[in-house]
Amino acid sequence: MSSKIQKYLWKLANYDSFIMEYCPAIHNKIAGIGTFFFFQNLVVFFSVITAYTVFVSKYLFLGFLLATGISYLFYKWMKFLSEIHHNNSQNGLFVVQFFINFILSLLLSIPFCLFLFDYQIIFQLYLKTGKMSLGSIEQLWLKPYGLYETWLVGNEGNIILFICIATFLMIAFIFITPYFLILNNKKSSYTLVKQNYEQNFY
Repeated sequence: MSSKIQKYLWKLANYDSFIMEYCPAIHNKIAGIGTFFFFQNLVVFFSVITAYTVFVSKYLFLGFLLATGISYLFYKWMKFLSEIHHNNSQNGLFVVQFFINFILSLLLSIPFCLFLFDYQIIFQLYLKTGKMSLGSIEQLWLKPYGLYETWLVGNEGNIILFICIATFLMIAFIFITPYFLILNNKKSSYTLVKQNYEQNFY
């Protein structure tokens, strides 16, 4: 018998729970795909919260509302994309998805890096601009520039750059891996059971 958590993760990965009951050998494998999608939503939520904290830093409850709304929209987008991947076996689709999620991972990793190295960024911007406080509009382009400047500061900059790259690679892994798992699962027992079910009962 499958657990409620497994069924939730199957649903999150866009696999039919009824059909999955006839494929016990891949229960954990499909739950793993759902786990990646679950972490994708978490990354989006916390990235938005972090970006709000870095650039706005007041009325935090509005940041939570914004993050919740964006996470919900991303959830719908994620479900739409996974459905397309389930119904389309062309490898080209996965290549396009790879590059889209690669860029998305880069954008989502930036707020975490800005938050982690906020003091170093502000110091570098102070050296460049002579200002310790920045306007809301200025922060949007100055803080990413300040992050870039911190990468150039000797050994400390190398460490900061390494952490930023590691953060990006971790997020990219979470956002890219499930689509390759779906592609590899095209010839699994689930596909065979689903085809037989659709042919005989639809």
